[in-house]
Order: sequence, then C-alpha cells, then structure tokens
Amino acid sequence: MKERIIESAVCPFCACLCDDVVISVDPASNEIKEIRNACAVGTQKFLSTRHADRVQKPRINGKETDYEAAIQKAVEILRTAKKPLIYGLGNSGYDAQRVALEIAKHKRGVYDTSESICHNLLYSELRKGKYPFYYALLDEIRDNANVTIYWGANPIVSHPRHLSRYSVYPLGRYALKGVMDRELITIDVVDSELKKISRWFLRLNPGDDAKLAEIMTRLVNGDTSVLREDDEMDMDTIVKLTDRLKKAFYGVIFVGLGALSSEAATKNVEAIFALVDALNKTGVRYVLFPMKGHFNVMGAVQLLLRETGYPFGLDFSRDRMFEPGKTTVLDVLEEVDAALIVGADPYSSFPKAKAKELCDMPVISIDPFETPTTFNSSVVFPAAITGVEAEGIAYRMDGLPLKLDKILDCEYPSDKQILERIYRALVL
Repeated sequence: MKERIIESAVCPFCACLCDDVVISVDPASNEIKEIRNACAVGTQKFLSTRHADRVQKPRINGKETDYEAAIQKAVEILRTAKKPLIYGLGNSGYDAQRVALEIAKHKRGVYDTSESICHNLLYSELRKGKYPFYYALLDEIRDNANVTIYWGANPIVSHPRHLSRYSVYPLGRYALKGVMDRELITIDVVDSELKKISRWFLRLNPGDDAKLAEIMTRLVNGDTSVLREDDEMDMDTIVKLTDRLKKAFYGVIFVGLGALSSEAATKNVEAIFALVDALNKTGVRYVLFPMKGHFNVMGAVQLLLRETGYPFGLDFSRDRMFEPGKTTVLDVLEEVDAALIVGADPYSSFPKAKAKELCDMPVISIDPFETPTTFNSSVVFPAAITGVEAEGIAYRMDGLPLKLDKILDCEYPSDKQILERIYRALVL
C-alpha cells in the first residue's frame, strides 16, 4: 500500500487552525510518517495518538467498563440531576458542541466554555455599545497591516505560527516585502521572546495597561497636557510610539490575556477600545483582535450566538439565561448538582476553591487524555482526537470555518458520537 499524502491538513492545536500542513500516512501501520509546516506543538498534537496518557477504557468510579455501561451511568447521573453543568468543548468539533448544547437545553442546565473566563470582559464592553468594534479577518490583516501590536500576548508561546502566517513575516498586498514593510510593537508587563524582534518594546508595571492606553488616546486626540501629568512612565517613548501609530497605513492590536484577564482588566478593555476608536477617527484604519486559545472556542461562540444571541455562560433554568457573574461557570458551581466536562480540565484550570466544589457532585468526563479531572470523575469516556482521529468543523480565531480531517483510524468513538448516545438515551 502506498503512502497517503494529505495536503492542506488543518492543525487542531490552537485557534490559528493552520491549514497548510502536509502529512504523510502509512496505511499499513496506520501511523504518521512525516509532518511538514506544523509548529512544534502542532506536530506533538498530531503525534499525540501515541501518548502514554491516553484514556484506555471507559470507567465508572475508577473501575474499567464498556461504553454501554458508561453511557447508562452517565444518563442516570444527568437524568437525576436537577441542574447539570455542561462545560468545555473548546477542543471539540462544531457538531459535538451542538449536541452538548441540546443536552443543556433538554436538562435546563448551564452551558459554558472557557470564553467566560478568558474573554468575558471583552463581550461586556461590546454590550455597552460605547465604542464600535473595529474587526477584520486575519487575511485582511495579513494583506494590509504595516503596524502590528501585541498587547499582553506572546504568540511565540501560545500561537507559534501567528507571526509567520498573519501578522509580521508574510507577504501582503500592501506589504510586498513582508517583515521589511511592517513594524512590530510589543506591550507587556514581562520581557518575552518578542522583545528580540520588536521595533518597539514597552514594558509596563502590572496594572498600567489602562493608564498607557488612556495617555495614548489623549495624545491621539491632540491633548498634550498629559505630558505634564505623569512622571512615572517613559513619556518620550510613548509620544514617539503614539506618533507612529497615527502615521500607520493600517494597524492591528492583538490583545491577549495579559490585558484581558489581569486584575485591572475591566479598565484595560475599555481603555484599549477607546484608543482604537480614537485612532480610527483620525482616518487611520485600526482593528482590535482578541487572541483566542483553544482550537474551536470560536466555534462554541458562533454556535451560541446563532442559537441564542449570547456568546457563553447560559443558564437555561432562568428567565434571564445570560447574565455574566450569575450564569457563568465560576458563579454557578454552588447551584449545579452534576457536571458533564468535554475536552477540558477544570480541576487544573479553575481557582482551587472553585475546583473543590466539583468534588461535591458527580462528574462525567469525555477526553482523549488523562487529566486531574478524569482522575476525579465518576464516569470517564475515552474519545478520538478531533482533527487527528475524527473529522469535524472548527472556527478559526477570526470566525472562518474550516474542515478538520480524519488522519488516522482509531478504536475510540468521537466526542460527538458519545454525546449523541447520551442525548438519545436522555430523551427516550
């Protein structure tokens, strides 16, 4: 049997969803022989089928069983629950997310994703309607931007090919020489790898993001009195940086969790929105782009917006189903009495006190890999790896849908298939 070559495979590691990966598969051994164009972590994701921490068998209370018995137990838990939590799904395909949403609706439970923890304040600012949301697809940014700002983000670690595909290095319609026609600006509270390649690197004290954005906004608006009001920041550099922003042909601010999830995040988000608005009012095209993490967290957002008009954190037992701070995952753990976790590890990612609250309820986990959450779950289902062992649809961080291929065969059902069996048994 000849090697099978998959051209333009989509990488299911991060929300960049790089779609230029070339994979060579040996059909006889059902193994990947070569991977081209993927980053190091993307390559590890494709090869993770061999990982020692794969969940091997379904489990009930720590004892191995079969899928049928595990389905029955999961259905029993959900049927008994008055208000279950369905959480995770950032690493699932769009169709799996849809089935999970139907389970939440059927049980009048809570449906949430990591978006309520990572980017909730961004949506809160949008709902106020005070400033327009200047936004663009990554392809437009690649073609046009000659000034790129990473604010509280380090894509070299979180999205390794982001710079080479969308922001700094690629050739564009108005950046024919690629990096030679672009300027990279980094704003952060720590020195990162970006410092070595940035034209401008502005290091802030923690909590000063909003202050910087407010100063720059006033400078953009022609208010130079701010220069006499602050002697703690490097005003000379800020003036030069602001002047460069104003002279850009097209600019983008990629904002990360360093600004969106810090202690002063509410002020940060509002101040950065105001800065982008001020720059656009001078006649310069600027867009604000949040850096999404998990490969299909944007798919979950798109699904909920289409189905309900809200982006995350829905409590179907309430008349006001969307109320951040009341219906989002960290706020409902005292109210829910069971949890269905899909492709997430809240025992590791939640604050310690919140993770402990999961211990007081039965938890059902669907995951290809062992995690602290699977170890502490009442029912565990091993699942195929979406984008490697199962096909699906995922939405790139800018909202573009892409098809994930099935690269290898495997013995495990997909998370979509497991969720469908649970849902069918629930509604009978």
